[in-house]
Amino acid sequence: MVQSLMLLFVFGVIKANTADARRSYPSIFQAWSGIENRPDIDELHRLAQHDLVFAHPYALLRVAWDVSEEQPYSGLATALSPSQLDTARQRKQQLLSLNPNLLLLVEIRCRDARYVSRQNEADVENWWEVGYFPPDSPYWLEDSNGKPVVGWGEDTNGNGEIDENDKVLSYLIDFTNPEMQNLMVNQAVALDKSGLFDGIMLDWWNEDYATSSVGVDDWSATILTREAELEARLAILRKTRAEVDDDFLILVNANMRQIPKSAPYVNGIFMECYKPEHNKGYNLDQVLQIEKTLLWAEQHLREPRINCLEGWRVVTEYMGDLNTRVAERNSSENQQWMRMITTLSLTHSDGYVLFGDDNAIPVPDHLHNWYDFWDADLGQPLQEQAVQYRDVPGLFIREFENGWAVYNRSGSEQTVAVDDRVVGVNGGKTQSLHKIPDFDGEIFLKIGAD
Repeated sequence: MVQSLMLLFVFGVIKANTADARRSYPSIFQAWSGIENRPDIDELHRLAQHDLVFAHPYALLRVAWDVSEEQPYSGLATALSPSQLDTARQRKQQLLSLNPNLLLLVEIRCRDARYVSRQNEADVENWWEVGYFPPDSPYWLEDSNGKPVVGWGEDTNGNGEIDENDKVLSYLIDFTNPEMQNLMVNQAVALDKSGLFDGIMLDWWNEDYATSSVGVDDWSATILTREAELEARLAILRKTRAEVDDDFLILVNANMRQIPKSAPYVNGIFMECYKPEHNKGYNLDQVLQIEKTLLWAEQHLREPRINCLEGWRVVTEYMGDLNTRVAERNSSENQQWMRMITTLSLTHSDGYVLFGDDNAIPVPDHLHNWYDFWDADLGQPLQEQAVQYRDVPGLFIREFENGWAVYNRSGSEQTVAVDDRVVGVNGGKTQSLHKIPDFDGEIFLKIGAD
């Protein structure tokens, strides 16, 4: 593998991966932010522990969009920085030598982005610290008073809401503007032609309602209609698919919703599974919706499919520091939710899984621990998805080359017997009968398989 990568590097490009059917399970992905509990492992190795990562191109391969002091706005750039391409190719080679199955996707801003006013532009210390577009750009959405509209922020004061005292992170983009759509397409084409990246990720993807709220906490009215937003989203997908290679991947963040109109163009949905209360886990209705949407996506989206399921942890210390976050993620309660989300993904999909922070807390979203549970090597699935164990409703089992994954949301503790001699990854036991609590899961490895 390394020798073939070297040949590609000599000719100035590293061929992008496609979704590798031979990767082992569980298959973990990274959404923007990385692992926090492995400080002794360098950043490159932490990144390569995942099989799919999406983020800004610089965070992935140390290559940025081609901006300059004369044109500092990354939203207007339609090429990668030429001076950083060699570094990017070397880093890609290093990552693939660590994990040949790794897929790298770049987020292209669609719904919102960083905004800096003309007055504040004069005060920035460095020329590259300006907004995504010029402050007077027609690509920003404006309210009835002609002012840009806040798209997202962080609850930095810890009151559980986003208000004027918090840090505003982004403002709304008018992605119904055909010229803005063309910029997005040109960025996707540049990423495709670079040979460095496997696809793109588009956030805030919604076919059910409009996302252009008049205020970050006020969804009673939107600037754009649902119909206008949906038409624009489909236009972006059609235009992009017409210009990129067939194997170029498109992942969209649809949360727990189905997106039937986008399905012919999209390879996967990022299921960022929202829950309304950060200090509680998921209820049965939410879990059933996750299952339903994940199975739908596995059946209806464009191949190769790269569905990514992310569950959020229970948060006790809302303003917790690094050590608190790491410790809370390892609590027995969160370990159980992690096992449930992981085994739900294993039994109901051939995709990727992540268990990370609840987005409500005032730190970068999607930070996570790496769990020993994820080091299990199940190999490839041998059985179809969503098979009930002995016809028990809500208890699912799936066989893999090296063992089984079992997921339980039946409403009570269940006992599972596996014919082969196995060891439970969580329990560490080799007895013939294994008890699995409700809203939990287990991986059983054949003795000698791991």
